[in-house]
Amino acid sequence: MRAIEGVTRSQARSQAYSFLACALSHPHDAQPDLLREQYGLLPESLETLADSAVSQAVDALRPAIAALTAESLEDAYTRCFGHAMSKDCPPYEAEYGQAHIFQKTHTLADVAGFYRAFGLDLSADCHERVDHAAVELEFMHFLCLKEAYALANEHPAERLSLCRDAQSKFLREHVCRWSFGFARRLSAKAGDTVYRELGQLLAVFLETELRALGLGPADVAGPDMIEEGSHGLPEADTEQPTGCDACHDREGLR
Repeated sequence: MRAIEGVTRSQARSQAYSFLACALSHPHDAQPDLLREQYGLLPESLETLADSAVSQAVDALRPAIAALTAESLEDAYTRCFGHAMSKDCPPYEAEYGQAHIFQKTHTLADVAGFYRAFGLDLSADCHERVDHAAVELEFMHFLCLKEAYALANEHPAERLSLCRDAQSKFLREHVCRWSFGFARRLSAKAGDTVYRELGQLLAVFLETELRALGLGPADVAGPDMIEEGSHGLPEADTEQPTGCDACHDREGLR
């Protein structure tokens, strides 16, 4: 019974990360329907987490998700993130509190190292940096799904431990060090668009993830500040969609 509960919880977390990754990626014509499809799976899957704040944040999204069109989503995305890199709420980890080029380079290399450790790389049609919010959340989706697979198939304890350790470390050292600041800025910048509620959902969901680790946002958060310019780092290409499968799994869930 405990293993079944663990599988269900891991799948629920995976679904939440997948939805958020998709929602924060660059819009494309099929995005509204894809978001509605994924959103439809959230309420039931998140019952497993039994967190009222997350449930309320998901419910608050319902009207905005139902009303989405490709045009309205594109307009909302441009409002929040601009046509190039937004100075108000860039969706890139290395833009928060890392003024020096060597700090940014180290962050990008460390994030890429996590992906490579699991046989992952950016897909050929992904035009974002490895530290984009959608890409980092997609990686967490992958790790949770890998944990569910390991539990369901009774993999050795060390393989399961590897998955869980990677989740904890990536949350502490990367996702949660900047995502709360990003979520606050996004909700403030979004006005009455869907990204206001998405920012709120991102924050409350990550709070539940940290509580499961015995931590709070203040325990891991880095500086809530944005440095001007990219200091020599390549700009993100926002002319092409990131999509919901920003990471390409070369090994499968083995």
